[in-house]
Amino acid sequence: MENYTILVVEDEANMARLLEFQLRKAGYQVIQARDGQDGLQVAREKQVDLILTDIMMPMMDGYELCRAVKKSPDLKHLPVLMLSAKIDRASIIHGYAVGAARYLTKPLKREELYKGIDLRLKYASKARSMLARKAKEWSGKLSVVNIFKLLELFSVGGWTGRIEIINIEGQHGCLHLNQGAIEHCSLEGQINMFNIFVVLSWEQGSFEATRY
Repeated sequence: MENYTILVVEDEANMARLLEFQLRKAGYQVIQARDGQDGLQVAREKQVDLILTDIMMPMMDGYELCRAVKKSPDLKHLPVLMLSAKIDRASIIHGYAVGAARYLTKPLKREELYKGIDLRLKYASKARSMLARKAKEWSGKLSVVNIFKLLELFSVGGWTGRIEIINIEGQHGCLHLNQGAIEHCSLEGQINMFNIFVVLSWEQGSFEATRY
């Protein structure tokens, strides 16, 4: 089995030790960083396969770290999983908007942590092979399959494609993804950096997803 290395970015010492213990028990190598600024430096200097980061930290928080990683040509391929006690929808939207592959909330069940990581590392090829059998186009209701689940499908599948959404007021939004990561978002045909926060806030409406 390939030896994967996870960068854990967590300023709370007890939580950092717990995460390292659980991840090493699952067979992963672990590197620690105490805040986002330190984590970004470590990611640039070390060979890591995934970043697991807290959000509320000094110097540079998890949102800023994720944004910086996704803007870096050398790091943007890394999956970033966020782990936070902030469970409000606005915080979750913010996480996915800056490029998180998964947003996990505390207190976290160990099985949920393993699943989020394993699907992107240990079992990535198997998961992508299984998801490749899925139809290239499908549609549904956001009340049944929310936008975050759709984004996670694209993330695990490593898909390039788009998710078109029409909310209950008839507004049209479109998320364009490249290899599982959001590239840009349009709202009524217009593209700007704030659209993604609006579109990800829609809880009711219909979607059409297409992978290329």
